[in-house]
Amino acid sequence: MKIIIVGGGETGTTLAKLFEKEAEVIIVEKEEILAKELAQKTNALIIHGDGTDISILKEAGIEKSDALVVTTGDDTVNLMISQIGKSEKVRKVIPLVRKPKNEELFARLGVTSFVSVAGSNAAEIKRILRTYGDARIVAQFGEGDVQIIQQAISKNSKLIKKKVEIKNAVIATIYRSGKIIIPTINTRLKESDVLLFAVKTKDLQGVLEIIKGE
Repeated sequence: MKIIIVGGGETGTTLAKLFEKEAEVIIVEKEEILAKELAQKTNALIIHGDGTDISILKEAGIEKSDALVVTTGDDTVNLMISQIGKSEKVRKVIPLVRKPKNEELFARLGVTSFVSVAGSNAAEIKRILRTYGDARIVAQFGEGDVQIIQQAISKNSKLIKKKVEIKNAVIATIYRSGKIIIPTINTRLKESDVLLFAVKTKDLQGVLEIIKGE
């Protein structure tokens, strides 16, 4: 996973440390002194620049990023950068909303995965980043290195009628027509089977694409 964080304050720094072992993290920070300090505090790549400047975001690799988290102290700036992220088709755009009265504005403009300072922090952003579409995260092990995931097989999946095997994942159980099935060598997968499987976080996106037929 590649995460761009705009704003190197307390929330941005904490988030970078939470993900430094499982994701490529880039922090964009406008203040030069703070940018230099961040280089000493985290393992993230630090880019000194204005996050509202599309050229800076392109330097950070926004076209290939999986998530854009915006944590500056200005809601207007956060909304502006979020709109850039949406225009660049970033899969997850998560801004911090400092003033609760601005939440409706963010939602109206299509930025719905915002986090309110009034009730959340870096841990809440971490939770949002660790959701994968309609896949349900049942548990995590280590420092988030391994995930236990629940996901249904799509009608477009090539797994249908195949053996219970997925590259880079271990299927533990299948929920089918109200029954729990412990798979055997003779079990074949069906559309709408709900799989419970273990996977390393770095392989999760690819495994989900196989299950969904994307």
